Amino acid sequence: MNKIHPTAIIEKGAVIGDNVEIGPYCIVGPQVTLNNDCVLRSHVVIEGRTTIGKENVFFQFASIGSDPQDLKYHHEDSMLTIGESNTFREGVTIHKGTEVGRGKTTIGDQNLVMGYVHVAHDCQIGSDNVLANYTGLAGHIVLDDHITIGGFTGITQFVRIGSYSYIGAGTTIDKHIAPYTTGYGNRIQVKGVNIVGLKRRGFSREAINNIMDVHRLFFRSEMNEKDAMRSIKEQYGHLQEVQMFIDFVSSVEGGVRK
Repeated sequence: MNKIHPTAIIEKGAVIGDNVEIGPYCIVGPQVTLNNDCVLRSHVVIEGRTTIGKENVFFQFASIGSDPQDLKYHHEDSMLTIGESNTFREGVTIHKGTEVGRGKTTIGDQNLVMGYVHVAHDCQIGSDNVLANYTGLAGHIVLDDHITIGGFTGITQFVRIGSYSYIGAGTTIDKHIAPYTTGYGNRIQVKGVNIVGLKRRGFSREAINNIMDVHRLFFRSEMNEKDAMRSIKEQYGHLQEVQMFIDFVSSVEGGVRK
């Protein structure tokens, strides 16, 4: 049974699942699909062609699925897709995609998006990430999985951040960040491997040592990026935890060590 406050506005065409709670003064637009067990606390606006999975919680004054802040956007059809079991805290803003981008913004499962975080158009956010307060993602950013980003961090367009990374607060990120990395600064400086995070995720001591060896070869040796990657593939390419690193570096444009 749904619990919808009498002051909420559910526009005709919206699809509302079961056991959904919609609090005071919320607005749900006509192209929105809101699946089972979602909660909108109060004053939440969800609009655009937005599909939201099960068990998401939106705190007050979140604005979800709005038009992008992109001068190239001319009201073309685009969308926002959100997975399951995410928490979006106060004042979070998430914009749908653009035609010149991917046409959609996507968010995975079990993310914690803290107060006043902004996710711009055409971003791809994976699962089990933590974005702390006042973090800002410009357009076309890719966040993989199990990433923690400290508060007041700004990320420029077209950047990708690899899984299991930890970014300190107050950081400006203008380059790709490889998996397992910890770093901070303006502009970001790679400091090493996210050892604490890897232990919490159940990585073995041997796997962490292998990742640290790869990181040293890639970031601390005197070899250029191409030669470092050749050495990593020869010595560690058979290891699953290292293959993620290799795949990431091979996939991004412009390289990682810039």
